[in-house]
Amino acid sequence: MMTIKRIVECIDKTNRFITSFTMWLILPLIGIMLFEVVMRYAFHSPTVWGAELSSMIFGIYMIYSGPCSVYEKVQVGVDLFSSKWKPRTQAAVHCLTYVFTMAFFVSIISLTFKYAMESWELKEVSTSAWGQPIYHWKALIPIAYVLTFAQTVSDFIRNAYLAITGEEL
Repeated sequence: MMTIKRIVECIDKTNRFITSFTMWLILPLIGIMLFEVVMRYAFHSPTVWGAELSSMIFGIYMIYSGPCSVYEKVQVGVDLFSSKWKPRTQAAVHCLTYVFTMAFFVSIISLTFKYAMESWELKEVSTSAWGQPIYHWKALIPIAYVLTFAQTVSDFIRNAYLAITGEEL
């Protein structure tokens, strides 16, 4: 029991740390966007890199919010019927749905890992005028999905424990 609890706590703490670190990306994103707007409208000299870099930072910002959204339970759910069920029944049903969610994550991790590896092998660059390397950005995508998958496993364990014992972990 203590080992399971430690695993869940370790996943939760790791994802909370990474997410809280990633949320600070909003500051350079604001700076880049502000710089781009000033250069574009005040000096009539837009950058070739501002829009692309801000899109990439925002993409990382959003995808790394996935684990936190699972932890905080902010994803959309339809609990029209389940809200009337006992917590133990809800947990059992959640375990069933998490099996499908985890299967989805395994497939998406596999696919994004494949694309990241191909990009890394080719040393892929963007097709924009800036032409910056993007393989390192693509390598961050499967990592984010692995973290979200791990948080889903953590939630699954919590729900399984509640469904089996009737007590929260």
